Amino acid sequence: MAPRENPLRGILDPVARKLQLPFGTKEFIDRIVRGGVNQAGRRTLHMLITTWDATGGGPFAASAIATAGLAKTVDIAQGLFIGPVFNPLLKALGADHVKFRASLCASAVVGLGIMRYGVRVEPIHSMDVDTLVNAVAPTLQRYLIGELS
Repeated sequence: MAPRENPLRGILDPVARKLQLPFGTKEFIDRIVRGGVNQAGRRTLHMLITTWDATGGGPFAASAIATAGLAKTVDIAQGLFIGPVFNPLLKALGADHVKFRASLCASAVVGLGIMRYGVRVEPIHSMDVDTLVNAVAPTLQRYLIGELS
């Protein structure tokens, strides 16, 4: 039997399509917030990494970096993350300093994406999802709702 195509795929918002999410950006944010603030960093990373692993690297695929150039890919990815994803997520979590936090979060996710999928640096490229999430989630969690000093 052939795999079923996601019937909602054609109606996803443009950001969800560019990030290769299997659901809309609003649903992505709702899923993170629904579980409470204490594990928001972990849920964010786990959803993104598992989605991108399944799609060959999502917006960070080596071919995207090669065609657009690394600097352009970083600009595009940060533009996708800061306004459409992290600003509303941070507001939903009740965070302060939303613009600053969104920039920090985007820098962490974009950097991780480029290292894992774009330039394929080891051991990050081949690391299992849980190990990678365990290593990076505390930093993202602090950027989301922790103390910024």
